[in-house]
Amino acid sequence: MLRDAPVFDKWYSTYRELVSARDAELTARRKEVFTAKLLAEGYDPDDIRSTFYTFSSTKPLTEDGWNAIRSDVVDAVTLCKTNRLEWARKRLVNARRAIANRVLTNHPIKANIDANAFSPSLEELTSGFEPISLVVDREDNGAARAEDFNGVLEGIEEWVEEWRTKRQTDMLEIMVAAGSAAISDPPMEQDVARLRLATTMFSCKKSLSLRRSGESGGGLMCPTLLGQHSSRCRTFKSYRLGNHFRPKTACLRYHSETEEMIHQLIVTVRQDPETTTADQIDDLDTRFYYQGCPKWDGLARSWRNCAAHFREHPLSTFQGWVVVPPADKIEIVRREISNVTDPGCRVKCSRHGWRGYESASSFQRHINHCLWYSGDLKLEDVSFDPLVPPQPISLDGRTSESMSPPVSPSNEISKSSRRRQRRRH
Repeated sequence: MLRDAPVFDKWYSTYRELVSARDAELTARRKEVFTAKLLAEGYDPDDIRSTFYTFSSTKPLTEDGWNAIRSDVVDAVTLCKTNRLEWARKRLVNARRAIANRVLTNHPIKANIDANAFSPSLEELTSGFEPISLVVDREDNGAARAEDFNGVLEGIEEWVEEWRTKRQTDMLEIMVAAGSAAISDPPMEQDVARLRLATTMFSCKKSLSLRRSGESGGGLMCPTLLGQHSSRCRTFKSYRLGNHFRPKTACLRYHSETEEMIHQLIVTVRQDPETTTADQIDDLDTRFYYQGCPKWDGLARSWRNCAAHFREHPLSTFQGWVVVPPADKIEIVRREISNVTDPGCRVKCSRHGWRGYESASSFQRHINHCLWYSGDLKLEDVSFDPLVPPQPISLDGRTSESMSPPVSPSNEISKSSRRRQRRRH
């Protein structure tokens, strides 16, 4: 029997090759008949080729067999045609929009817009300003050229001003609805100036991943953060929100109770809360201690993180803000920069401008990669986004995560059960 085994293996291998060749020939014959019938009805060869694999078989395609599957085949090939045309249309529109973006980038309106003012993004200009959108979305299949947009930019300055006024009014109305006593009801023109103040803070109702104030600042933002993209909420310019999830102004929530807390914080650094803007507080770059914090006492916080963190605890525990001494701040900032566990996407390498902001841990991997291949990365190449608050850290290097109490087994079980319930729903 052992002597016959190699003979059997060779025979079986030859048999499988013959069967495969026979099946391939039968399938090819069926495909020829299938393709010929659909070509006779005027369908595109690419759509036919994509459809055949659904109806592939070694069984000969007789006239009765064709009549039995014809309606399903027509539906499938029509769907392939629809998808193909949609993708082709999308590529064409995106190519036109890219040309429009280049034209708008070089247009004087982009250079004349105040960096701190509400201004539409390029996407909103190409989709919202009708003369441009008509060129981008026209029905023909011709490619757009830069010259096609030369005569359609007239009146864009007035449109941007109307857009800005509408967005500012929306945010003022959100403040009024939240009970802010600083805004007139209905809002007046002089109220717009309050949108620049550090005491005016919003959060995003939909940015669930950014609500944890200990790590990300609680999703708290001032309106100037929405400046360059103010119709969409980009919490701290976060890159965690992909292109498919960019909520509009309606997702914003104003926190009137935050206003008084930030008021006290600004007074602590000897500034006027009625005139101090968020940009001015950013420039001070002060660190604070939250007195009376029952959970994370001793963590030094940026002003943005302070504004968000007090909502973690009852106001009865709050005992005021204390400015971190300059000597201690130097050590705090050094530890913030070296904290690779900081989840905030706030570090950028200017040597590789195509990269966005990254977390400290991913940026460390990027640095190691650069040093391995080039070895010439310098400290000047590294920049930190000032609009993203660093993770609070203490003088001894502890963070909010390392200072958190251990989770009990019962709590861990309840968290797991809650996650399972959410997945079911």
